[in-house]
Amino acid sequence: MARPRTFDPDEALLAARQVFWRKGYQSTSLDEITEATGLTKPSLYAAFGDKASLFLKVLDHYHDQLLARSAQILSEGANARAAIEGWLTYLVPRCSGEKGRKGCLSVNTLTDGGVDDAAVRKSIANFNARLESLIVKRLEAGRAEFSADFDPAAAARTIIALYIGMMAMAKHKPSPEQVKLVIGQIGKLLS
Repeated sequence: MARPRTFDPDEALLAARQVFWRKGYQSTSLDEITEATGLTKPSLYAAFGDKASLFLKVLDHYHDQLLARSAQILSEGANARAAIEGWLTYLVPRCSGEKGRKGCLSVNTLTDGGVDDAAVRKSIANFNARLESLIVKRLEAGRAEFSADFDPAAAARTIIALYIGMMAMAKHKPSPEQVKLVIGQIGKLLS
């Protein structure tokens, strides 16, 4: 009979995520993950599989959390413009200054070149598509705010490009003011 788990899988994924986020996939050792999670290697393997499987679970968990928070913020706001600007403003501390220096785990994974795995690429592509879909839906719901020739899908794609760019640039620790200037350009797009 298998012994019941005596740990919270979500807490273990969060602990592993911090290590992967700080060091990157390639530079993270299983010893560092076991130390961070408090799990033994056999427990880690039994719960999550090998390092690649664990990383994919960490990434998917991260994506789910980010999408849930983004959906919440995008559903708020007096109108679509305010909702988009609110969501982008929420991201400012996550992509500026020392705190934001770590950027986005998903974007870091794409840009560090350390992971060449079809499942990881698929997870990131799925996340980007789901995030873009949230933005398109919010823009379509506010269609009356925009000109007749406004294209919600093209605007959403532009916003996603801005998001990815902001997260990639986070490594350079831009000031919050610099990031807010970039976000201000979206206001022009949405006018």
